[in-house]
Amino acid sequence: MSEKHHQRLRLLNQVSTKLQSLMTTDDFYEEVVRSIQRMLGYSAIHIWSVEPDNRVMLRAQAGAYDPHFKTGSTTLEAKTGIIGQVIQTRKSYLANDVSKDPHFTTLSLPVDSKAELSIPVVRDDRVIAVLNVESNQVDAFDHDDLTALEAVASQISVAIANRNLYGEIKGFNAKLQSKVEEKTLELRNANMQILQQQKLLQKENKALKTLVQNDRKGIEIVGKSPAILSILTMVDKIAPTTATVLIQGESGTGKELIARQLHVKSDRTDKPYVTLNCGTLQEALLESELFGHERGSFTGAVAQKAGLCETADGGTLFLDEIGEMSLAIQAKLLRFLQEGEFYRIGGKRTLKVDVRVISATNRDLEQEVKAGRFREDLYYRLNTITLRMPPLRKRKEDLPLLVDYFLKNTRFGGSVQQIRKIDPRVFDAFSNYDWPGNIRELQNTIERLKILAENNEIRIDDIPFNIRMPRARAEGPEFSLNMPLDEVEKNHILRTLAYNQGNKTKTAHSLGITIKTLYNKLHRYGLIRSQGAAAAEDEGTSIA
Repeated sequence: MSEKHHQRLRLLNQVSTKLQSLMTTDDFYEEVVRSIQRMLGYSAIHIWSVEPDNRVMLRAQAGAYDPHFKTGSTTLEAKTGIIGQVIQTRKSYLANDVSKDPHFTTLSLPVDSKAELSIPVVRDDRVIAVLNVESNQVDAFDHDDLTALEAVASQISVAIANRNLYGEIKGFNAKLQSKVEEKTLELRNANMQILQQQKLLQKENKALKTLVQNDRKGIEIVGKSPAILSILTMVDKIAPTTATVLIQGESGTGKELIARQLHVKSDRTDKPYVTLNCGTLQEALLESELFGHERGSFTGAVAQKAGLCETADGGTLFLDEIGEMSLAIQAKLLRFLQEGEFYRIGGKRTLKVDVRVISATNRDLEQEVKAGRFREDLYYRLNTITLRMPPLRKRKEDLPLLVDYFLKNTRFGGSVQQIRKIDPRVFDAFSNYDWPGNIRELQNTIERLKILAENNEIRIDDIPFNIRMPRARAEGPEFSLNMPLDEVEKNHILRTLAYNQGNKTKTAHSLGITIKTLYNKLHRYGLIRSQGAAAAEDEGTSIA
């Protein structure tokens, strides 16, 4: 056996041994090239990879082209030259005199190549790389060289497949480890949640009973009238402070929007914003909602419950319809405002929180104080600053803006149709109407018009008759400056009831109050025999 044949066998053995140790190294191609160069000493050796986009990129080299080619960036055309021929045919190519070979491409480089041998590295019937050797001598290669380098190419193909499989296994192991860590973290978090279960249960109603002001785009106060601009200017001044604020105004004038604006523009904007309607709950329930209760403190108290004062810690507590609060609850609220602390119902431990209180009412609290229905000390504690919301009849210049806002916003009436035209007489009718239900009444009117209007147009005939042709003042005592506020309210309720033909549900809706509040007022004015006498809504009967 010739020395050259022994040399080829040693090359195969060395390459085979080397490839087994190159499963994880990034120098895979370079090591193969160095092994061949050490054994055979050709003038130039290259390994070119065929990329998925058919680019042919230099992966490793040794020899004469080193100063001219850059590994990892030098590319060739996949259809030209001897290498291109190998890629196209998937067969080895031997040119022992490149000067006479039609496929040899000169690169205009100072490299004296006389012979070239290119071997394809094939995997799954596809050329994935090309092993290329060149010599500066004519007739430098023979059949043994071809056979030996084809065997090397075959070993490279197997090694690449093993490397890919190893990479997949490594990737799978990494994903598996990541999943294990993820599940471990989930179990750890679940364990922490179990340990904190009591605390979480105390605040489980937070999402249902509080309004956390995260979507600032939802706060829209529409209007440019002097009356509303004056209010907004005051809000900008008051919001950064910790002063308690009392917002007064008729139902439907936007008192809650102002309260939310005060919260958003304060330094508590990222803290809870909690609302409580004091006119919708009985005294015992109101106290429980406000201050919370301990387990077993009363029938039905099966677990400890955190109150809204506790939930709002660090943020803002908005008490709507505060004029409906009983004197007993008023006393407890006063202590909370003065000391910043309270007891849960049935509790013996003092709880201290940092809460800013904003309240709102459609009652005249000064008159309520004189009538003995509202504590004077609480009144002065609440109205450090008082904001009076103007009724819609005193800011009618804002009507076009409000109408446009309700028409374009899909929250009001949905996106049933786009109103493209409004009869100018509609705005005349709106301006001549006093809007006793204020913005809420206007909103409901526009929602109804969006749904019922035909041909994307609101016409004067579409406007409800009571707005288009306001009725003359109902019979009853004329207004007098000496008339008590209760009498004014009583007469207004009677007129609204008469207009709605005694329908209490519609009357409460028109007045912007709850049906329960309406029954309370009717009972107080002696218009029904007892609060329980009208527990069910009597849709079509009068109170006569």
